[in-house]
Amino acid sequence: MASEYIEQIGAVATLGASGGGGFFAVKWFAEWLASRLDKREARLDSAADKLFSNQDQRIDKLTQRLDAVEALLADCQKQHARAEAEVLKLKAIIEGKGIIDQKAQAIVAADRLALAAERPKGNEQ
Repeated sequence: MASEYIEQIGAVATLGASGGGGFFAVKWFAEWLASRLDKREARLDSAADKLFSNQDQRIDKLTQRLDAVEALLADCQKQHARAEAEVLKLKAIIEGKGIIDQKAQAIVAADRLALAAERPKGNEQ
């Protein structure tokens, strides 16, 4: 009977040792797999951070360029408005000169008619 107990104790001890060893192996494998996944995740996070950093720098540069282009556009619009005002002013001057020329021609024509009316009819040359 004692031998049966010893055999049972031996079997239980063997079962416990193999169960503990199996648990240790499974635990070791899970930790190894988790550490590999953590390393992969860290590499991916590093790559994503670098990508986001580059994108932020690029966005900042493009924003600065956009601000510069908008400032140039505003300056061009001001110069264009000044040029349009100058063109309108010159058109008004040209139209005014045309009216003055017409009035001058009318005055010259009236003077010639007046001179023609003053000449005697027999001295036409």
